[in-house]
Amino acid sequence: MNLLPFALVAYLVMQFGIAFFASRFIKVEADYFVAGRKLGVFAVAMSVFATWFGAEAVVGASGSVAEQGLSASSADPFGYTLCLLAMATFIAFKLREAGVMTFVDFFRQRFGPTANTLAALLSIPSSLFWASAQLLALGYVVSEVTTLDLATCLAIATVVIVAYTAVGGLFGDVITDIVQGSILIIGLVVLLIAVLASNDFSFANIAPEQLSFVALDETGAPVSLLATLNTWMIPVVGSLVVQEAISRFLGATSASVARKGCYLAAALYLVIGSIPVIIGLLGAAAGFVPDGGPDQFLPQLAQQYLDPVLYVIVMGALVSAILSTVDTTLLAISAIATRNLVEPMAPNLSQKSRVRVGRVITALTGIAAFATAASGESIQGLVEIASSFGSAGIVVALMFGLHSKLGDERAAVAALLTGLAMSFFGNGVVSWGYSLFAGEEAAAALPWYFQANDESGYVLAVLAALVAYMGVALVTARGGRPVAAE
Repeated sequence: MNLLPFALVAYLVMQFGIAFFASRFIKVEADYFVAGRKLGVFAVAMSVFATWFGAEAVVGASGSVAEQGLSASSADPFGYTLCLLAMATFIAFKLREAGVMTFVDFFRQRFGPTANTLAALLSIPSSLFWASAQLLALGYVVSEVTTLDLATCLAIATVVIVAYTAVGGLFGDVITDIVQGSILIIGLVVLLIAVLASNDFSFANIAPEQLSFVALDETGAPVSLLATLNTWMIPVVGSLVVQEAISRFLGATSASVARKGCYLAAALYLVIGSIPVIIGLLGAAAGFVPDGGPDQFLPQLAQQYLDPVLYVIVMGALVSAILSTVDTTLLAISAIATRNLVEPMAPNLSQKSRVRVGRVITALTGIAAFATAASGESIQGLVEIASSFGSAGIVVALMFGLHSKLGDERAAVAALLTGLAMSFFGNGVVSWGYSLFAGEEAAAALPWYFQANDESGYVLAVLAALVAYMGVALVTARGGRPVAAE
């Protein structure tokens, strides 16, 4: 008898129970979007960790490492751990101190309404892709343990997640994050112990090339320095400005608690995030090849090497990782859309109306995430899009806004638009410019470590956004005009 479907149903019933319990404490907008700012260090840490540790960290990372070795682990766990450390060091304290509910609120405070609207419009698609990746992973997990097809599983998952997220708000999410994070840690530790105890797996069998962090192209040559830097910058820099994690420390009781919680979350992420990487390396060394591609690696390995009860625990851990990320992402989009797009157009909305608007947008976001997840992209592909889309200019403007008085709304808008444009056209612009001034032969003769290609766009986008911000800020400052919005 397959226990897993019954366990999943029981687990989801528990989710609804928590959501309805939390809904009793939601009276005003701050309760819904930042849990009334009542979270302590442990709650912030577990919630940030559980939110950050999504499908790509468990399902995606293990399969990718099994195929490509440690060169595929630049994001998980190392890149995202560095991101959390940077978030704790440079963002958490000052944003919480500013008293905002979304990081886009800070754009309105520091720069002005145009920057607020543009930052919101650039942030929402990124979070939508992130939510879609988590839904897709959940669909794979459910279809793996039932006879249902992927499309049906996606639809069921969307309905369930939207329902309890809309009801419980961030407070409900935080409670479920603590439960889900605990189950996740237990499940991955159980799987690692089972793998290490099996005679099929041995560290001695791991090929030396699997332990290299240097990625290779189709010809077997190392990828360029720009492409390598790009691979690391997407998770480290591109994910600094995601409302999913930021909302957690904005709900902290103080700025100090926000920062400490982020540091603890980074430590948890590095330790627990290393488990899927180790399993991926050992599985590849043992010759384990899943049916259906790398995203099926960890679920199928768990099914083969665990007894039914332990398998239920591990699959519950996978579901926990996914649910804790996707519900937060839906709520993050709802917060930005409500706070930074709807409320400026309807400033006289009552607190109850704002909560209602937030719940409606949460539901609409779930529908949009379902449509994106059904488009055919892989989990890893959706996550990469989420981490890089439009974030280059946001990171540049936010860091200047938090740590400097240089630049006003014109500089912020210039950075936002330039970063967006270069995310799409950066490589073509650089290659065209260099060829124009130095000739096509000279451009082709550049050393491999300097060549721009389709995998270096985010680096170019960040650099271009930085130049745009500083250039506009310095020009407007010299003209005797104010350099910061009041």
